[in-house]
Amino acid sequence: MHGEATMTLDESKVIAEARAADDAARKAPGKRHARRPVWRALSVVAAIVAVGGVVAAVQLAPEGVVVASANSVLVSPVASAQDRVCPGPLTLLGLATDDPTLPATLGTTSIRLAGDEGGLEVEPVVASTPAADQQQALAPVRFTVPGLTEDGSPTAFAAAQTLELAQPSAGGFAATACRMPSAEQWLVGGSTAEGSSTQLVMVNSADQAADVRVTVSTADGVVQAPTIREIVVPASSREVVSLEGVAPDRGDLVVHVEAVSGSIISTLHQTRTSGATPSGIEIIGAQDAPSTSLAIVGVPSTSTASEAEGTLVLERGATLRVLAPGDEQTELTVDVRDAAGTALEPISLTIEGGRTTEIPLTGYPIGQYTLGIEASNPVVAAVQTTATATASDLAWYLPVPVLSDSQVVAVPNGPSPKLQLADADGVEKTATLIAEDGTETAVTIPANGTTSIDVEASREYRLEGLDRVSVQLAYAGDGQLAAIPSYAGNPLAEVITVYR
Repeated sequence: MHGEATMTLDESKVIAEARAADDAARKAPGKRHARRPVWRALSVVAAIVAVGGVVAAVQLAPEGVVVASANSVLVSPVASAQDRVCPGPLTLLGLATDDPTLPATLGTTSIRLAGDEGGLEVEPVVASTPAADQQQALAPVRFTVPGLTEDGSPTAFAAAQTLELAQPSAGGFAATACRMPSAEQWLVGGSTAEGSSTQLVMVNSADQAADVRVTVSTADGVVQAPTIREIVVPASSREVVSLEGVAPDRGDLVVHVEAVSGSIISTLHQTRTSGATPSGIEIIGAQDAPSTSLAIVGVPSTSTASEAEGTLVLERGATLRVLAPGDEQTELTVDVRDAAGTALEPISLTIEGGRTTEIPLTGYPIGQYTLGIEASNPVVAAVQTTATATASDLAWYLPVPVLSDSQVVAVPNGPSPKLQLADADGVEKTATLIAEDGTETAVTIPANGTTSIDVEASREYRLEGLDRVSVQLAYAGDGQLAAIPSYAGNPLAEVITVYR
């Protein structure tokens, strides 16, 4: 059994000085944009060297139980170059008259970037598609920035896209975050039931092919479809899979995408019609790994009547779709709170592992609600609702991660954009919203509540002073409804804990 090792004086001094400088930087007055914690400048290698030799102190308790007290240190990796891949316009199969099996896109996306854009590189993912820029694209596009700014601090960068369509084959509004490629994604949403169509679009922006496995789950369990178990997405290309051919007549889809080699971006492209009339589109982004705790922010309440003539009407109700991967039953509790943080009637149930469950969200007064989902096993989830006035649209609300410190938000074009900030731990919060022109607005978030702030389309914003707050960008207009979760501005430089 090893004893407890200690850091040398020099190693301790390095970490202590970095932490002290970090604390001083956070407390010092002055411009918020200039505050860059020194602690974040430490590299993984340097921090691990600083704690080299520190191991757990292990004791044998009198009752024979081994008790371990692990030493740890917070480490901020030095980030490599950051990629953001925008999925591009709505992608459908069957529209190309010369070859219906080829994917075709509808519309032009509006794109907005935010944060540190020094050294920005822009290129279409597929070389044969039209060139893209920082404002719009006709196909998937990749944006790359260095991991560090010129002063050596981590780059903060975000990108998002919106799409408005009014065509005979599809109509509505969609909004999607542009994400970093990864090896695993979960997509909750879509439908292949009558009047609906959903395509799985996988984009590989790298210069090497990606081997991908796709699993589709419904209320009956995993769909047995060998054709999607092994898919090769060539370098700098995209692959489109029609889910009608995988799981026909299903309104309860959850898709799991795993890149065995390489990394990709996956989205679900959904269209819906009522008879021959288009009644909604959505480009559904991927969410991170399953979790036992999720927050879905700003879900409009179910309603069948508008508060005033011409305002947005919600119909068919909102529905929570959830899946607990694996075979075990999962105890699920859904905490429903209004904007002020007041708790409404919660939902508690047991769901079967590996089978999609849909939960109607009905009986709540007109308003917007944040759902807190707690589960005994990790789950993925999303909420779908429908809006209509002179036209109809559908929207999927995804889990929103918890953010702290400073974050950037990109606001692409769209109707009446609002930033929604939700408290994540039951404590009243205050943050600062900074516009492009430097105007600052203090934002108070009630304990367990959600605050909505009007923002301008085609702009970028910075949020300072976040402390465990979920941030979402929401749009609502005449037959237009969508929301985009905000993600960390530099996930490759997020603080991690190293145990030795």
